[in-house]
Amino acid sequence: MPEKFKFTKKVLQDITPLEKRKRYYDSDVAGLVCDVTPAGKKVFRVYKRLKHQSSPLSVTLGSFPELTIEQARQSARDTLNKIVNKQNPNTETRKQQEKLVTMKEVFLHYKGNKSLSDNTLRGYNQVMDCYLEDFREEPLIYFDENTVKKVHASITKRSKAQADLTMRFIRALFNFAKFEYRDENGVSHFEENPVHILSHLRAWHHVGRKQTYLNGQQIGAFLDAVDDVRNEGIATSMLFPISVCDYIETALFTGLRKTELVQLKWEQVNLDERSFWVEKTKNGDPLKLPISPHLQSIFERRKEYQTESPYVFNAVNNLGRIVEPKKVLHKVSERGEVVFSMHDLRRTFTTVAERIQTGTYTLKRLLNHKTGRNDVTAGYTVLTPEELREPAKRIENKILELAGRRQKVDEVNSGMVDISSLSKEEKLALAQRLLSQVS
Repeated sequence: MPEKFKFTKKVLQDITPLEKRKRYYDSDVAGLVCDVTPAGKKVFRVYKRLKHQSSPLSVTLGSFPELTIEQARQSARDTLNKIVNKQNPNTETRKQQEKLVTMKEVFLHYKGNKSLSDNTLRGYNQVMDCYLEDFREEPLIYFDENTVKKVHASITKRSKAQADLTMRFIRALFNFAKFEYRDENGVSHFEENPVHILSHLRAWHHVGRKQTYLNGQQIGAFLDAVDDVRNEGIATSMLFPISVCDYIETALFTGLRKTELVQLKWEQVNLDERSFWVEKTKNGDPLKLPISPHLQSIFERRKEYQTESPYVFNAVNNLGRIVEPKKVLHKVSERGEVVFSMHDLRRTFTTVAERIQTGTYTLKRLLNHKTGRNDVTAGYTVLTPEELREPAKRIENKILELAGRRQKVDEVNSGMVDISSLSKEEKLALAQRLLSQVS
């Protein structure tokens, strides 16, 4: 069969596929071709050699018979006209495809280029699954200001915090897309961020941070419940509840974030030097901390249950560490009649530290909080585990005291008095009692 002939419906239908792709040329419209694959698929294209170009330009028009011959010829003429006017149809097609990139595609691209914490990634995935399911396959550019207002108002009926979180997520996608999807002249396809309408309308809810923490009585009930659940695990040789109980108790006595603890490995712990360090922290800075006496006892217990897993808080699963401790946390909560979250334990540690007047820079270092760039003093303050050891011990002692597990020194005739863990008010009261006895 000749390679060049006038395309007709019957001739194209009768073409027999070969072992390799075969190209046929239409004699009616120069530049219109039909490629026939070994599988029998027939595709219309414009195939044109241009001056000063090393490679011919190939523009896909559509498949036969879905695209008729007359439609293919008209499309080929339009395409060739663009080429004559120095327009590249493939560039135009690519620009249209980039403009119509879906929210799901942008999110996948975003995740692949950003270092997101497990918590952030989990939150974003939840937003996509729970609140943006109807928009996942839609072009991101369709998510305009009116859509922002409607979706934000709709989610607000369920949760103000989740409504704001969803919009922050959308804002992040648009900010990312602005620099990732541009034309050949560097002009972004996503120049405007529709989420800004919420600031203009003052529609953000600005839900405040939770202020929940464990008070003195609750700390005692919490630790009693932790002991009970852990002892049950020991009695039944169940590794997981023992590991979780040690994990949440460590969280209370260190104030560390949950991901910083569950990813802690034995290679990061030095029991002889009584110190350990966290490599992956939220702010990216490594953190080296002292191991105070009660914390030492927890780590020693963890050694007793050490397995081949490199993690301190090990578990029998693919990762070898705690992943989802909710069931054990719920059991501890029910047993102690104390409702708590892991972040409540961090707030409790911070509250106790403030109560005994731990220095600001010391507490920030213990919690691994970054100081402001304008804080020159912070740049000169170097706090090693040894400098942090005494403050950490005082906080630990105060927690144990509030839990009723360490006798409070409030009697003058008790002999040697350790006032290191007393608050300012308690020290003043002790001083007054001493003066009254002297007088």
